[in-house]
Amino acid sequence: MSKSNTISPLSSKHKAPEHHRVKPEQHHRAFHVQPGHCYCPKCGAVGFHKHWYFAPEQEHILRKDKNASQVLCPGCTKIEQQLYEGEVILANSCFSTLSGEIIALIKHTEGVCWHKNPTAKLAGAVEEEETIHVLTTTKFLAERIGKELQKAFKGNLNVKRTEQFVRVYWTD
Repeated sequence: MSKSNTISPLSSKHKAPEHHRVKPEQHHRAFHVQPGHCYCPKCGAVGFHKHWYFAPEQEHILRKDKNASQVLCPGCTKIEQQLYEGEVILANSCFSTLSGEIIALIKHTEGVCWHKNPTAKLAGAVEEEETIHVLTTTKFLAERIGKELQKAFKGNLNVKRTEQFVRVYWTD
């Protein structure tokens, strides 16, 4: 009786554990430019197969490669076309005394969200009398900014959602 040289297929139990799988932020270790790779010339996000992520090492390689294409990411496209999904309205009396800290918190929150999802960006801010309107490209970012403001500076938070837009009010 001879041994069979066939290999039995692996069941789902034998897949590599999660910590052994390559995550998007680790792709730079064995990164080779393939058809479909692109980068955003405005923000530096890297796209592959309709997925955008933050990877500065890959972006650096793609900028040097003449086969890689430049494509505006969905976040930069929304800003250019003025399509916003969220608005944060700051009508809190402590804004005037803590404006620097509040703006820093808003920018920090955007940075944290952007590293996870490059389409989440601040699109702009408009000041009207005693209120400030901050526009975002995603609903999630607007809600996250509101929650961070309430956590850090207290106040009242009111979130009004529709299917395509979220408006967050942070007031006294």
